[in-house]
Amino acid sequence: MPRPEIYPVKKLVGLTESMLEAIDKWRAKQKPIPNVSDAIRQLIEIGLKARVKE
Repeated sequence: MPRPEIYPVKKLVGLTESMLEAIDKWRAKQKPIPNVSDAIRQLIEIGLKARVKE
């Protein structure tokens, strides 16, 4: 019996080189260092939780 997928929804997202560099710099500061997919998920969660200044 196969395990259920943790992240069953997949999306293809384009990034610029500067965006990928920024993600890699952020990843390097994390302990343990997340893989790129996990880092992007974490950054999305951080962005979604951030309050919008009006």
